[in-house]
Amino acid sequence: MSIMGVYLAAGSSRRMGCRKQSLELAPGMHLAGSGLAALRDSGLSGLIVVVHPEDPLVWLDASLLADQADGPSIVVAVCLEADQGMALSLQSGIRAASDAGADAVLVALADQPYVSPAWLMQLIDAWRSAPGLDYVMSEAGREAMPPAVLSATMFEAAAGLKGDQGAKRLLDSSRFQGLRLAPADPLLVLDIDTPEEWAEAKQIWTLQTNQHLPVCKK
Repeated sequence: MSIMGVYLAAGSSRRMGCRKQSLELAPGMHLAGSGLAALRDSGLSGLIVVVHPEDPLVWLDASLLADQADGPSIVVAVCLEADQGMALSLQSGIRAASDAGADAVLVALADQPYVSPAWLMQLIDAWRSAPGLDYVMSEAGREAMPPAVLSATMFEAAAGLKGDQGAKRLLDSSRFQGLRLAPADPLLVLDIDTPEEWAEAKQIWTLQTNQHLPVCKK
């Protein structure tokens, strides 16, 4: 069964006040680049990176896009309707994966810097072990959230999402059956939306890597 990654990096970062994808966790390590590297190393068949048309993509390191014998093919998809909400970005990525023949997609957000290949592979393995499931989602504090594996059985319903509705909006439907997994370390699903959360994220990164981090500049 083919599982492709859909990396949602097209957000406008309104709450942050500057385009957060390019913020540096450490010199040369951008917020969005961290999660993309984890996806690349999680055993996917391919990877769709959905970006905003006005993003200069300074965070998209050429080394991440370089052909690798043991890595997935990576395609950058520009979502022209990104400003209309996350639903359009999600649909753009799912459509590209479906056209490539994917049986499922692993959806991840570009503002989750601590996600790891091990956690992503745990989600994938859970879905592969029970292919009748429509989804396997992460959970934090009983709240469903990405990263998440969505089966092709959910692609049509995802096409009907509006505005900033994400995949978890579909969990309200009795049509779909799935599984929620909570990581042992909540950092694995932490997302960064505000300057305060960014300041905390930099402190955590400093503690983990013992590196000095630059201040965010607009």
